[in-house]
Amino acid sequence: MNKNNNNIEFVSDLKTKIQNKKDIIFCCIGTDRVIGDCIGPITGSLLKNKINNEFIYGDLDENLTFNNMNQKISEINSKFKNPFIIAVDAALSDEKHIGKIFVEDGGIFIGKGLNKIKRRVGNIGIKVVVGKDYNNNELNFKTLQNVSLNQIIYLSKIISDGIIDCIE
Repeated sequence: MNKNNNNIEFVSDLKTKIQNKKDIIFCCIGTDRVIGDCIGPITGSLLKNKINNEFIYGDLDENLTFNNMNQKISEINSKFKNPFIIAVDAALSDEKHIGKIFVEDGGIFIGKGLNKIKRRVGNIGIKVVVGKDYNNNELNFKTLQNVSLNQIIYLSKIISDGIIDCIE
């Protein structure tokens, strides 16, 4: 897998999708309690060091998770007139996609990997494949617990740098 091409494609896709958008809000989803699921919180923390904090939800200090998502979406909708939400989350998929970053219209389904009630979040989604999807809760959770922290930090930096390139 050529990670460099994927990075260039990710930034190009994102730029196209956010052109002329105002009030872009980043929902960086995940928990810092599971290494494979902390792409969102690490990305959120990296972004908060570079752009206005009021546009970023979810970081290492305050995780944005399945449990507090409804509250945060309500907060976003009351604070911004027409927010354009970009959801960032880790994902499980086929082995051949591990390490790839996908930008998708229609946001991201959260809760899918661990068979929770699925909920769509965002206008577009940045989905980062961190491990293989075994279609089994127990194996998927084990997979998320055993992802390399180095790989998660590397991918989070690519995402945050790509986002900064797109909005500056």
